[in-house]
Amino acid sequence: MANSGIFGRNAVPNSAIISGFHLPLDADGGIDLLQIKPGTILEVQTKNNTYTVIPQASGEMLLWGHPEYCPEPTLITGLGSAYVTGLFREGYLGTGMRLSFPSGGRRVSTSRIVDIKLKQKN
Repeated sequence: MANSGIFGRNAVPNSAIISGFHLPLDADGGIDLLQIKPGTILEVQTKNNTYTVIPQASGEMLLWGHPEYCPEPTLITGLGSAYVTGLFREGYLGTGMRLSFPSGGRRVSTSRIVDIKLKQKN
């Protein structure tokens, strides 16, 4: 079937509906954490670990999921993600990028993000 022209070759959604919840995505397919309602639970799957990120009203993020750096919920200022080149985007999470956060006076960058999901509260 020929391309109808409805969707461009590089069409990127500006939002996603996951389990009935709206997850705003930008043109790159990533998430601006400042646009996420405080208390929203995000599950960030990297190649090696699964992290939980919960934006707080203060602008900080509650983060856990790394066995060494944040095995328990930890309040983080400066959470974001880094491109393969190392360029850091604070307050932004994108697939293909590396989750990045400060820990013990240095910046930790994880394996690449493979998926970001909204997680329902129990």
